[in-house]
Amino acid sequence: MAWTAHSPSADQRKARGRDGKMRIGSFWPYSRALIPSAEIARRNPDVLDLDNHISFVQSLEAIGMDFVLIADGYAPASEANSRIGFQDPSTNAVILAVPLILATRHIGVISTLHTSFMHPVLIARLGAHLDWISGGRWGWNIVNGFRDHEARLFGLEGKMDHDGGYELAQEAVDVIKKIWENPQQGVLHEGKRFKVTGKIRRPVPDALPLLVSAAASKMGRAFAAANCDYLFTAAQTVDALKELSADLLQGAAVGGRAEIPQILMLSDILVRENPGEAQDLYAELRASADAEAEKTWKSHLAKIGTNRTAPGELMTFLGTAPEIADQIIDLHRQSGLTGLILRMPLWSAQEAMRLEPIFAQLEKAGIWVPPSRRAYCW
Repeated sequence: MAWTAHSPSADQRKARGRDGKMRIGSFWPYSRALIPSAEIARRNPDVLDLDNHISFVQSLEAIGMDFVLIADGYAPASEANSRIGFQDPSTNAVILAVPLILATRHIGVISTLHTSFMHPVLIARLGAHLDWISGGRWGWNIVNGFRDHEARLFGLEGKMDHDGGYELAQEAVDVIKKIWENPQQGVLHEGKRFKVTGKIRRPVPDALPLLVSAAASKMGRAFAAANCDYLFTAAQTVDALKELSADLLQGAAVGGRAEIPQILMLSDILVRENPGEAQDLYAELRASADAEAEKTWKSHLAKIGTNRTAPGELMTFLGTAPEIADQIIDLHRQSGLTGLILRMPLWSAQEAMRLEPIFAQLEKAGIWVPPSRRAYCW
């Protein structure tokens, strides 16, 4: 397909917005299947065809999505994963961000970078350039790296912190902030994990990019409360969301922050025209999961933290567009949740456009405002 790259502009920088309205993003299809199923991989577009990504992101921007979040990993968890096309092959969250940014004007693009596998100077340099290319609409999903098979790939087996490396992540974030905030004077840092002296070549961000964490453990929540704008979670119930909010409020108070991170709840979404059709299709897709690949996937999810929902399970929004809008409105009113990140088991530009009527109903209910009417703030 033909597409035109848009030049970055300083007036595109996305401000933070705390207005009580919903912010809705898309969990990026960084591989052909985000659920371990060869059938789902068969139904989805080729993940290594860039045109598929461009048409998808442009459709998401057109319907009013605020951002996309690109997850990442370095090694397949098992041969079964690779055999069925689950998370292998997959795109790189830094490299793919560039064409997505250049093909759009306002949607935010959040890249995953691992503090355990990348030196903070490298993260600072890459992040600064993504911020520049995007005109200030790039964000960083801070992941410390918890998968044993990826630690082995980097020669780090047995060297990870007991709670996923948050001590290392905190020092890395501190170093990166110093680098970005002191482009003239440079940095002199001697810590437990890193020794950094000097400064990087410009550009550097003129404001701190959006920071996100997918933490689930107690230590991870404290890290998010101290550092991040958003906490990305798979909590499934209203009670779990309220408990998480209380934890973040307490953590922010300990750290002296005036505002707590907003919660982004990860959910699966599938929209169809007829009642019951989406539910039946979703059940069919989940039933097609490869037993061996799903077992490996769940074993890795279980290591993220004890506060996470059952491994592999997410809240789901299934039904017609009006039905799903009602589900989101009800959740917002019960829990106060203002952030959703939607994972689409079947992804394409056409699937993205199925979501458009949902946004119209959320606007009518007064819980969502089109990004263009709020200066595209996060």
